[in-house]
Parts: sequence; C-alpha cells; structure tokens
Amino acid sequence: MLGATETIAPIDTKYKIDAAGSVSQQHTDKFTTQLPGRTPRRVKVYLLNGDDWIDNGTGYCVGDIDAETKCPYFLVRSEAESNQIILKSFLEGSIQFQRQQETLIVWTDLTGKDLALSFQETEGCADLCEFIVKVQQANYSPNISLYFVIPNSSVDGGEDITELITGPITYPPDPTEENLSKILEVINQGSNSQYSKTNIVKFIIDENFFNKLVNIFNKAENLKQLNNLYTLSEIVKSLFLYNEKLLVEDFLQSEEKILALVGMLEYDSEYPKFKACHRDFLQRKSFKSIIPIDNIVIFKKDFHLNFLKDVVLPRVLDDQTFNMISTLIYINQVEIINYLKDSTVLQPLFEIYKSNSTTSDCLKRDGVQMLHQYILIAKSLQSHLKLGFFSLLVRNGLFKMISFALQDSQDKIRILGTELIVIIIEQDVSLVHSIENEETIDNSEPPTHPMIEEEEEHDDEQGSSPGDIKLKLSDDMTLISILTNLLVEDKNPGLKIQAVEALRILLDSNIANVTKNGSGTDFDEDSEESSDEGINDFKDINTKNYFRAFYTQVAPILFRNIIQLSKQENISSNKMSHSDELLYQHLCDLISFCTREHKVHISRPFFLENNILLGIAKLLDCNCKLPVKLSVLRCLKNIIILNDNFYCRYIINNKILSYFFKFFQSVIGENTLANSTCLDLIEIIVKNFQIVAKKLNYKLLVKHIYSNYRKYLETSELEFFNSARVLLYELGEANGLERKCDDDSDDDVNDDDSQTNTNIIDNGIKTDELSLSDQEILQASTPINDEDDDYIENGNTDLESPHPEKRPREEDDDEEEDGQKAASSPPPARKMNNIEENNNISIINENFKSDFSNTSQKIALSTGSTDLTESS
Repeated sequence: MLGATETIAPIDTKYKIDAAGSVSQQHTDKFTTQLPGRTPRRVKVYLLNGDDWIDNGTGYCVGDIDAETKCPYFLVRSEAESNQIILKSFLEGSIQFQRQQETLIVWTDLTGKDLALSFQETEGCADLCEFIVKVQQANYSPNISLYFVIPNSSVDGGEDITELITGPITYPPDPTEENLSKILEVINQGSNSQYSKTNIVKFIIDENFFNKLVNIFNKAENLKQLNNLYTLSEIVKSLFLYNEKLLVEDFLQSEEKILALVGMLEYDSEYPKFKACHRDFLQRKSFKSIIPIDNIVIFKKDFHLNFLKDVVLPRVLDDQTFNMISTLIYINQVEIINYLKDSTVLQPLFEIYKSNSTTSDCLKRDGVQMLHQYILIAKSLQSHLKLGFFSLLVRNGLFKMISFALQDSQDKIRILGTELIVIIIEQDVSLVHSIENEETIDNSEPPTHPMIEEEEEHDDEQGSSPGDIKLKLSDDMTLISILTNLLVEDKNPGLKIQAVEALRILLDSNIANVTKNGSGTDFDEDSEESSDEGINDFKDINTKNYFRAFYTQVAPILFRNIIQLSKQENISSNKMSHSDELLYQHLCDLISFCTREHKVHISRPFFLENNILLGIAKLLDCNCKLPVKLSVLRCLKNIIILNDNFYCRYIINNKILSYFFKFFQSVIGENTLANSTCLDLIEIIVKNFQIVAKKLNYKLLVKHIYSNYRKYLETSELEFFNSARVLLYELGEANGLERKCDDDSDDDVNDDDSQTNTNIIDNGIKTDELSLSDQEILQASTPINDEDDDYIENGNTDLESPHPEKRPREEDDDEEEDGQKAASSPPPARKMNNIEENNNISIINENFKSDFSNTSQKIALSTGSTDLTESS
C-alpha cells in the first residue's frame, strides 16, 4: 500500500463547515441526494490475513454519509440476508484508496486492516470511485485520496503506474527569499499527476503567483543573490514542463511579464559563469508597422512564442511541451491569417506598390519581408485555408509587390520575391498566369476567360476533335520573362535556383491539369472531385498558344547564350565565369525538361532551328568545370532516349558526337563520374541497337559511330566496349556495314520517315514492329508522347507528327502526298506499299540473322541481358 501524502486544508470549499469542522446539515441533505454510489452494487469483501486474502462474503455495497458525524462510509449488506452487514468502513483520515484492474477497490483503514472490494461489474466499481471523488472534493473527507493503478505492460516489467484521481493538494506557499527551495519542491511533486498539475496551475493563475515571483526576482537581482536567481530559474522551467496552455498564456499576458520571464531564464546553475542576454534582445527589438494595425497583440504574441521555443527554452522543453507551444503558435498564426484577410488591411498594404506611389523603397522592402513571413506561415496551414488566403492576396494586388521585389537592387529582396512566386505557383499555378490582368482560371467560379469554340483545325497531338469546347490558358509571358531575366542576368546562385524552380512549374506540360485541380502540389479528395466536375464542363485547357508564346517570346532570350555559343569557333580557350557555369547547368536541365515534357511539334522546331544541341555540345570543348560538362552529357542522353527521328538526324548531320568523343577520350579509363557518364551514354545506344529492327534511330547512330569514331572503341580496353566492338565488327561484316557506311549513311539520314520506320520482310523473315513499352531499353526513362502513341495505334510506326506541314524541314509535294496517303491508308496495305517502294533500306538476310544471334549471346554475357536473342 502507498504511504500517506502531506495534507493541508484546500483553499476553496463548495460547502460551509461549522466550528467543529463538520459540514452543515442543510448542505448534507442536499448533497446526499445527489451522490453517486446510492445504487447497490454486487461485491465480494476480502480481508488480508498475512499473505492471503480471505473471502468475507458476498453482498451489495452502497456509499452513504452518516447523519450524525457527517462522515462518508461504505456499507455492504449480505446477499443472502439483507439485515446482515458484512462491512461498514468510514472514509476518513488520510486513507488512500486504490482502484486496481477495473473492478477492485483496495485500502487500509485507520485500524490497519487491509480491505478489498471486488465488484461484479466495472460500472459498479466506477460508481463507488465516483463517490470517493465527490466526498473528497466536497470536503466531507478532504484528506482521503484515490489512485488509479495501471499495470506496467512493458516487456522488461517494472513497477505499476499510479495516477492520482483525487486527493489533498499541497499548494506552494507565498514566495519569500527564504522559501524558494520549498516552492520548487512542491511544484516538482505536483508534476506527478495531472490532477495535481491542473489544481496547482489554477492556483498560480488565480492567486497571481507569478507576479509574486517577479517581485522576488527583482530583489534577488538587485542584491545579486545568485542562489535565489538559480532557484527561480528552475521554478519557471518546472512550470513549463507542466505542459499547460493556460499557464504559458498567463506568462505572455504583458510585456512586463515576458521580460521578467526571460530574465529569470537568463540564469542557469549549470553555467554559473555565464548569463544570457534575452532581455537585451527583446528591448532592442522593434516592431515595424508598414500600415496601421489595430491588433498588434497577436503579431507580438507570435514573435514571443517563437522566441521562447527557438531561443530561450530549446534545452529545457521535452517533446510534449514543445508540441504544446507549437500548437499555441499555430492557433495564433491562424488568427493572424484571418486578420490579414480583412480588405482594410491588404488594400492599404498593396497601395504602396502602385506606380504612382511616393512611398520610400525602404518601406516597400519592409512590406515584402513582412508578407513573405506570413505567406510562409500560411504555407503550413490546411489546404483550403491557404488557397483562400493566396487567392485573396492575388486579387488585392500581390503581383504589384512581387514585381517590385523581382526588380529591386538588393539581392535579399529579389530572392524573397522569387520565393513568393514559387510558393504561390506550388499552391495554384493558375493564380500567376497573368500579372497584368491578375486573372485566374478557377473552376469553382465562373471562368474569367470566355468559353470559346476551337476553329476547325485538326490537332491530333492534343487528341482533340473539331467542336471541342476549351478554355484558353493566357499567353501572357510577363512573369516568365521576369524570371528568365533573373536567371540569365542575376549573379546570385540562390536566386538562379529559385528562378529555375519557378520556370519548371510554369512550363510543366501538366499546367492545365494543375489549373483545373485548383492547387499545385497538394490537394485533397474534395478538390479532386471538383476537378472532375470541371472536366465535365470543358474538356481541356488549351495550352498550345501558351507554349508557342514561350518559344516565340521567351525561349530566344532564355537560351541566348547557347545560341551564340553554337555560332562561335575555337571556344576551347574561353574561360568561363562561375556565374555562367551555373547558368549553363540550369539551361541544360531546362532543355532536357522542355524536350521531354512539351509537345514535339511545338518545342522541336525551336531547338533545331536555333542549333541548341550544337551549342550545348560545344560546352564539352569549353574551358569550364566538370559539373557543366556532366550536365551536357545528361542533356544529350535524355534527347537520345527520346528516340526522335529529327533529333537523331540532327545529331548525325551536325556531328554532335564528335564533341562527345573528344571529351570521352580525355577521361577514358579513369575511375570518375565523368567516365561513368560517358559509358552510360554509349551503353544506351549500343543496348538499343541490339534490338535491330525496333530502334532504327539507334541503328543510324551506331553506323555513324562506326564510320567516324570507331577508333575510340578500338583503343578502349574496357569489357563493355570490347563486347560492343565485337558486335559492331560482326554486324559490319554481315551487313557490309563497313563497306557501305560512307555510301549509305547519308542516304539513311535523308530517307523519308515512312521509309526509315518500315517493317522489312525478306526471305520469309519479318522484323518486329516498333515497341513503345520496351522497359529494357528505356529503363523507366521518359515515355514517348501521347500523340505519338495514338498515331502508332492507327498503323504508323513513325514517331513524328503525322502532318508533313508541321515538320521543321521542307519537303517536296510528292513526299507530302505519299505521307498523307500512308497515314490515311490501312496499316497492312501501307506496309506492303512501303516495302515495294523502299529500295534503299538494307535487307536483313538469313546470314545476318545467324551472325547477330551469336553476337547477341556474347553481349548478353557482358551486359547481363537475357532477352537479346529472343528479341532479335
């Protein structure tokens, strides 16, 4: 049994007590009728005899109050004979009752007997425990207590856990210079149960106990009583560990309390020779008001809570208290966001960024920093709260502020402006598609752009048909142009990264889907349902004009340096600055992103006509650091993986790989990332070439490599290239490749697409059709575009647009007519016609198939592939 606790009279009582210390009869009668425990509950009575519990009988137990002594008691009457009383035990003195195993009440009475009541039902035990709580808190037996014993369920055992349910509370005495240690002891003891913590916290708040501690603190600091200062610091730390919100809010009620609080926490007995300077920081800290604020308290509270959590108390807080303070911060921040939603607050804020405003740039910068702070706060709120807040900011003129920030002379402000853009477009990219008009596409409201009917222009790439209803995405490039100038012109590396991230989101091919969803990176099920409803209203958001405007207006500026580089000769001696190196790395990543994500009929003409691939290839010959060249290699690899006829032919005709092999020669044989990246690029070409009839673009690349760069493979002693060289030699002998390379390369490159991708039949052997789901080849790389997939399903194996007029090269009228006929005719007939017409394509004969099967087995040993022979 647990020992008795120290007892004192409670401060407040709900019932009047007479001079003898008993409750008056009037209150007794009224209270008795409201008591729990009046219903008889079936129990067994046990008495401890030595180490054994003796059964004293079964009966029905009630709780009642003696009419004369006003003392509560338990009464158990026999189940067999109701007149027989098995037990009558008074709840008096400092008896400690324990509730065990849900159905047991165990205690030791004042005579020293150990008693136990075992209830038949859990409800009966709970009812009698409630009786104990009521009579204790009503001061009938103020010194008794009730503990709930929780068995320890841990694997390693240990003592049971006891939690105080009710009982006498020891409250801290009024603080003096002599009793601070006693106060600390009482507060530490009170932390043992939630019941005592709740009562002590209520006592501290009601009695203004903290203000009394402040007075003692001021005296101790004036008299330099270090021991008292250390004790006061420990008292405050212990109170924080109570994990009570009401107590923390009481500490932050006024500036004086806050300064006194952090002042006490400046002293630490673990570091007696050091003292923090929290008060100096708070006194120097000033709150700048950009516009008049009538509720400055919530803004200061946010600062003070964060200051406590991050600066003053990081070594003191446990996880529970840390989470409690974080919750207080979150609740206060929600209140701030709701306050900022008021138009009387936002409109005056954005007024200072109008072109005719005379406000100083210094104040405007403060406004950017202030709003950036609270947009970061809103980012952590629930999705519907932050979306509503961001939309409200945009409608009230957020982009006027962002436009100022992006063009400011200070790097810090430009970075903040870019971060604001990234945060907004991550939430909902449609919010920023137009700075000038500040229009948004939002399916939850009537669209700001009129619903229009598309002209009868056949557009297979977007899978639309004449008459589809579409919503046009704005082709305003103002924001993208600003971000482009930041990326190209600004020297700050952090700002470049922010600008690139913003551009990637704004240039995402799924921008229409993001717009219809109403949110960027995170949306819940409700938004998904609303998205589906929006799709029923209009099939698609037309992004064609949006991306065409990008490649017409912005891309020439964005890739200007690469375009100029493609026109230069002898660039190996040019020394590149660190800023330019970072720029070229970002541009290579953007090229990979655009060629992979955008429709080929929109993006490809720009990259080919402006010699972008030649420009990035020349970077391999520049005097720049290795990360730039690795970015180039990644970009070339991504373009080759696209398996695009036009990109492939451009690479061959412009000898792009000559720059690659020149760089490869400088790193070959080294155990470096550069060498590994080069090997990876060559391996992609060779592995795809192994499936001969499936990847004719790779066949052209292999023939080109064999014709012009065979010496690099012959000089390599690596196992992979030994196997590749064997394959190239054997294929060259079987196909007459070495003899015909010079004659056939140009012909193959200039052959029409319908000829290049034709299935070949000779001597009863038919090659496989082009497969678009070959995981071994692409290795989870970027998939081929949807329009290509649809076109192939219609019987065309050409990976390019079916419309000859959309190709970047000029073709004569006869070729156009042939291409159109081939596209419109049934697949089998088209194949047979092509077979008859294609006289320039090398025919695969029996000897070649035999040689290739043997070679495939050799390659399988070195590359780990097991499907080469079967696929061939």
